[in-house]
This record gives sequence, C-alpha cells and structure tokens, in this order.
Amino acid sequence: MNNGHSNFQVPTEPHAKKRYERAMKHVEAAKKAGKSSEEIHAIFKKVMEFNPKNYKTIPDDVAHKKYKTALLHYYKAVENGKTPSEAHIIFKKIMNNEASGHCKA
Repeated sequence: MNNGHSNFQVPTEPHAKKRYERAMKHVEAAKKAGKSSEEIHAIFKKVMEFNPKNYKTIPDDVAHKKYKTALLHYYKAVENGKTPSEAHIIFKKIMNNEASGHCKA
C-alpha cells in the first residue's frame, strides 16, 4: 500500500520510536479534528523534531500537562544529582499515574 509515505523510515532507536508513536497519536487526533493534510504533516514534523531538552516548548494545555510535568521532574531530578536511570523512573511513575504527588527531586 502506497500512502505517499514510503520514504519515511520508522525509527528503531527507543526514544525516536516513542516520539514516532507520539507523533502518530497526534496525527490521529488531527484527522479526527478535520485538519488538512498540510496541517497534519506539520504536526507530525513538529513532534518528530521535538527536542526533549527544551520542555518549555511543550504546550501548556490539558493534553500535554502530564507529559510536561513528567519531563520537568526528570530534569529537576538530574539537576539534583539523580542518575538519568533514576530520573527516568520518576518520569515513568508520573506518566503511569504512580507518583505520590510530592516532589522529592
């Protein structure tokens, strides 16, 4: 099946793959909202080019609140001496609604 996207290689690197999955969720939401093909492509490109080190560029809307909070706490934890692995656990807890609600970063 040729959908015009035959040149796009689905990423295999774990973070890039997650970013791709996130982009596809945004694409589906945009389709349901009736966005044009150009708007959908722009959304996909924006998500795929997202730089997670710049969490300040994440929208402050309800749809992105948990992700932005998790990323912010990840970076706070690293700044306070946690290893990236330890900070990733914090990130996952927030994303999975397993956090206590008290920041210990």
